Amino acid sequence: MTLAEAKGVYFQYYGQGFQMDREEPLKYESFRQLDLKETVLKTWDEELLDQLFQELWSKPDRVWITHGIILKTIRRGHCDMQQYLQRTIDEMAKMNDLDLFQQTLIIENMAGRTESMKDGGVYVFYRYPKLSKKMNDVMERLIASQRKEQERNKRYEDAVKHYRSAYDKWHSSVQ
Repeated sequence: MTLAEAKGVYFQYYGQGFQMDREEPLKYESFRQLDLKETVLKTWDEELLDQLFQELWSKPDRVWITHGIILKTIRRGHCDMQQYLQRTIDEMAKMNDLDLFQQTLIIENMAGRTESMKDGGVYVFYRYPKLSKKMNDVMERLIASQRKEQERNKRYEDAVKHYRSAYDKWHSSVQ
């Protein structure tokens, strides 16, 4: 596998090794054998993130999906994390007008979907206390924007509780 082919596979699967391995195990094995340097992965992840931020609002019904991929990409740690977490906050500040379903999924992205909550955005942000505070302010405004909504549902309410639990857990771990 050439470097250009490796980059193609990497971008096709958004750098997610699990997806690569599941869908194309032989290609993934060839990819792994390249043993790419951190500088290459940093360049690719930052290019991928720039592309994802450009696409974030292009499909309004898929904002939550792109948001989730952005968080996964940042969580790998190959990029300038502070820079891309700040960009994430800036984009999240524009999400108050999303519908209840999209906002619920954004809140779930931030809380994490596993018991440990290490797969959520809060876990990524907690290492940067100033950004973590800004992120929580944006999240609380997002949550408040739905308080007027009459049709909130159990999933939304559970997502909010889970988010606040994740924030409390990770925020208190750095104090």
